[in-house]
Amino acid sequence: MRGWTDALQRQYAELRRRRVFRTAAAYLIAAWVLLQVVNVVSEPLALPLWSQRALIIAVAIGFVPACVLAWIFDLTTRGLVRTEDLAKAAAPQLGRGADSASRPALLSSAATPSMSPIASIAILPFADLSQARDQDWFCDGLAEEIIDSLCCLRGLRVASRSASFRFRDGSVDPREIGRQLNVDAILEGSVRKADDRLKVTAQLIDAGDGYHLWSESYERRLEDVFAIQGEIAASVAQALKFSITGSGVGRGIRYAPSNIEAYEYYLRGRQMGGQYTDAAWKHAPKMFRRAIELDPNYAQAWAGLADSLAQQLLWRFVPLEQVLPEASAAASKALDLAPDLAEAHVAQGHIRSLAGDRAGATRSFERAIELNPELHEAYYYFARDLLAQGEYRRAAQQFEQAFRTRADEYVVLALAVGALAAAGDTAGADAVARRALTGLLHQCELEPENARVHYMAAGVLQRAGRADEGRAYAEKALQMRPDDFATLYNVACYYSLAGACERALDLLERAIRLGGGYYDWIMHDDDLAALRELPRFRQLLTELHDLPDSALPARPS
Repeated sequence: MRGWTDALQRQYAELRRRRVFRTAAAYLIAAWVLLQVVNVVSEPLALPLWSQRALIIAVAIGFVPACVLAWIFDLTTRGLVRTEDLAKAAAPQLGRGADSASRPALLSSAATPSMSPIASIAILPFADLSQARDQDWFCDGLAEEIIDSLCCLRGLRVASRSASFRFRDGSVDPREIGRQLNVDAILEGSVRKADDRLKVTAQLIDAGDGYHLWSESYERRLEDVFAIQGEIAASVAQALKFSITGSGVGRGIRYAPSNIEAYEYYLRGRQMGGQYTDAAWKHAPKMFRRAIELDPNYAQAWAGLADSLAQQLLWRFVPLEQVLPEASAAASKALDLAPDLAEAHVAQGHIRSLAGDRAGATRSFERAIELNPELHEAYYYFARDLLAQGEYRRAAQQFEQAFRTRADEYVVLALAVGALAAAGDTAGADAVARRALTGLLHQCELEPENARVHYMAAGVLQRAGRADEGRAYAEKALQMRPDDFATLYNVACYYSLAGACERALDLLERAIRLGGGYYDWIMHDDDLAALRELPRFRQLLTELHDLPDSALPARPS
């Protein structure tokens, strides 16, 4: 009896997925309207009596073919496409009873893009239903791993973590989230963690009508979390009619630690690294070190340690000689353990760049991109490294690639604008600025507390000839973060572009006095071109050059 009920439920869900019910309802409404119109006009037009009878028969006969066509085809923004059979994409099946030995092979298989009617998705942070409500970091980590896996599906746009995680409280209707983030589907869920048991519930929702496309519950041992991540990503891909693809899919299984507690510390370190606060960035390496103590062969923890130490150097929290040996050793260890781990090559690129090995940094970034062409951080940090070297056109190309992998990160496009302008490509800079501006202004509406998007929008508005609007955004950013290096520096760039050189120099001086600043970056930043011949600017550069660690990169935008 249970099997019969489950089969009926699956068939019902498939009918909904293929929009058969919606088509049937639309057909019946259209038929009723047509019959009413014919009934009204038949007498004035002297239509024969048999014509109404024939129309009724034709409408009745046409109902079944309409439902059959709805089952086979789907009307999308790209035209009429054939609906892919869900079962065909799911072999072997990834349900609760899937053989664990088959999962890695499936999750890492190559694939091709499909013509899915859903082309974009947002992954919300999973709700923490644990008794102590102290597992936010675990829930966020689960969502991030799914984001990383789905980013590898060619043709599917995945909203960034920063955009999706603003809706963590669950108070906003999925349809409104879809409207704000401009996505077609929402994945949400919950986690209940108790001792060594884990229950994860996930549900995929159509952001257009709020109906469920797929849902599943997983109740396993805690160490099975990596398999659960892969199964959710695979099931979502299948429900959206995408094929599994990319080296990033299933990486949680390939690089899973032997100690689940090490994974928990790794997630804590990642969470701190994404908070963009001084305290969090200073504390993140401790979490990765603890993960390594628990599992010395955990490659991702070694890469995380190298990256977090590189961030400390970028922000000049610690002297170069104090951290560089440990960071370099951590990046090398990660690569020894997992030579094909793209994140480890990005970490090594960071370290080599900081150590002055530009050629080595380029090789590392290029290798990371070769291993994972969808890794946003590889393009982004490669572009920043190129920009600091004055290779403006290559930097702009890498920023464009970074935007391709994360199409709601308009800050990246804004950085490409500056690179193109520095390369002398005014027309190209203007074209990219127009693309960036719409997205940045929309992001400012969605995230009124985000200083970063405000000061980046200010610079693009200035380039677009809307100086007054730009000033308002720049000053709002300063109000939110008055003592932050990145804010001071980027608002100084805005005032330099606006021709307010003294104001720009005041802000730049304050930024450098905070202990930040990268000599080569400032020398090659086209936004500061109006200041270069001024004595006060030259004096600031001289002071910066004489500071310890002045050759370190400035804090990221």
